[in-house]
Amino acid sequence: SDSGQHHMNIGDTVFLRPTAGASQRTKNRIREHGGDGFVVCKVSTACWPLNSRPAVLLEPTLAEDNWLGWLPLDEIEEVQE
Repeated sequence: SDSGQHHMNIGDTVFLRPTAGASQRTKNRIREHGGDGFVVCKVSTACWPLNSRPAVLLEPTLAEDNWLGWLPLDEIEEVQE
C-alpha cells in the first residue's frame, strides 16, 4: 500500500479497520457499525468535531443501522478485499 494514503470517494463502500494507534472510540465504532462496510458520505480535510483533523463521514451499509459519524483518517485503514 502507499503508506496509508486514503483515496476514499463519496458513495464508495469501504471496509475499515482501526490503525495500531486508533482511539477506543474509533475501534468501538468500527466494531459496532462496520461489519458490512461503510458508505462514504463526506470527506473533510479539517473536521471541526475532531479538532480539525482530516476525517471521513460514514454511514453503515446496513439500512437498519442508523448510525452516522466522523472517523479520523489517521485512525482507520481500508481493508483490501
